[in-house]
Amino acid sequence: MKQFFTGLLSLALLLTTGNYVSAQDKPLPEIKMPDIPYKPSIKKGWVGQFVYSLNFNDSTGTGKGKNRVYYHVIVNRLNSGFVELSNEVRGAIRKNQPDKNNVQRYECWINSGTKNTWSKHDEIDTVVLPTGLLGRDGITGRLEKFNRYTSDSNWVKGFLSNVDLQIDYETGKYSLAVPYVDYVVEGTETLVETVYSTGKKTSKINKDNKRHELRNFSYLTVGEWMMLEGDFKNGQQELIIRQRIPVSLEQFYNEKKLPVKKGFMEFYMVLKKVG
Repeated sequence: MKQFFTGLLSLALLLTTGNYVSAQDKPLPEIKMPDIPYKPSIKKGWVGQFVYSLNFNDSTGTGKGKNRVYYHVIVNRLNSGFVELSNEVRGAIRKNQPDKNNVQRYECWINSGTKNTWSKHDEIDTVVLPTGLLGRDGITGRLEKFNRYTSDSNWVKGFLSNVDLQIDYETGKYSLAVPYVDYVVEGTETLVETVYSTGKKTSKINKDNKRHELRNFSYLTVGEWMMLEGDFKNGQQELIIRQRIPVSLEQFYNEKKLPVKKGFMEFYMVLKKVG
């Protein structure tokens, strides 16, 4: 037993300090696993660490002066955690799988219990919009909204959900339900409203404790991101996954789409089989 936990601690150290490169058509920027709290408890199954890294700084808009429409998003976000898939399920766990009760064909593991995640979050959202009944009374003012959410470079504790693993030995494929993170970061919302007819300007600052999720962005959109598939060889003891997830700043004004600005969220995960 002592050797087992020593091995898991070595795995934790390897995952947090190691440098893995997966096969890609083009070299991708290096990603290192952050050093986060972890106490191994798994005796059999799959264990490993994941990290999401998002760095986005871009804007979109149209018009000038009173007609100005402007969105600017700056977000630097790092989400990480350890996954312990310790509950084995006999047969397939995905829907509509052929021969789903064949325990020799499928190896499936699900997460058990509540697991913590750790996140660093720094986000500034700026929005400037004309106000008034456009097309009727014209533009009568301007609304400026500034949101700031930050963990001040500290790790914020959150929760893990969704993750599981299915291996199909007949097709030589694995499918991974990617880990989701959920956490709360304190922030402020500043509203500045200008009315042109009277030259009046008012401002208001609200404190805002916002719940953030993997797919929840203030103004960015992310494509379908729920399941990953890849090749798996019989006897394989490790999965190294590297994926780029497209994100984009997409907004509309007056039923017209503003110029789209694109970026990426990086995903990196290393899973090892134990027991």
